[in-house]
Amino acid sequence: MYGESTRAKGARGEEIASAHLEREGFRILEKNFHARIGEIDIVAIEENTLVFVEVKHATGTSFGDPLEWIPVRKQERIIKASRFFVKKHGLHHAQMRFDVVAVGPDRRVVHVRDAFRPGDMFSV
Repeated sequence: MYGESTRAKGARGEEIASAHLEREGFRILEKNFHARIGEIDIVAIEENTLVFVEVKHATGTSFGDPLEWIPVRKQERIIKASRFFVKKHGLHHAQMRFDVVAVGPDRRVVHVRDAFRPGDMFSV
């Protein structure tokens, strides 16, 4: 991924993350879902759970603390966008979860399931 633009790195990271999720048994429903309030990188289903995934591209070899990957304001935007997705697709009774997938420059993937929840907002 060295020498790529930030946008290209992000797209590459999302493709790597999608492939990882599919290998883990997820079914990808949508990528780069845009709502007025925010964007969701990947929307997928794992078993009976609707999963909203934020993909982060790690620039170094250390991923750091997963709680620092997604600032609170970004979490809030993802949650609001997920509510719009649910309403748009009539999935009001779906179980939902918010995951984070980090992709390193060596293509190593770290997947944090249930990384944050609505109502758990606090500043890191």
